[in-house]
Amino acid sequence: MSFVLLFATSLSAGTLDGRGKAWLDAQTDAPAMIVNGTWSSDVFNDIHLVQDAGSRNVTGVGYGYNITGVVSGKRLYLIFASGHTVQYCAVLNAGNDGTLMGSYSNRVTRLRFGAGLCQGYSRPMFMTKK
Repeated sequence: MSFVLLFATSLSAGTLDGRGKAWLDAQTDAPAMIVNGTWSSDVFNDIHLVQDAGSRNVTGVGYGYNITGVVSGKRLYLIFASGHTVQYCAVLNAGNDGTLMGSYSNRVTRLRFGAGLCQGYSRPMFMTKK
């Protein structure tokens, strides 16, 4: 019985409804920027983001992924997903010139169970508004 519970937990660990939602919900600062529009990313090509006025929630598409995120202060937190499975996480800071700079990382695989939503190792990411 404990094996089934452990296996079910590991399957939901990298989903939007599991740790993904918890990670986004943990970012609680009031939004201090609007990211609505199309962005050119050095990693994911064109990314189209939708952020309703006054909302911190962000949705979008780009590079074949569905994107879910939040704006918390002057930071943008994004999850790139295939279906309900998280593939990448990104954290980007607003620059003074209308750019977003930060990093992204791959999701944690089942082999690294319990290590969080995305891996600690990250790569740089840069976005400019089109």
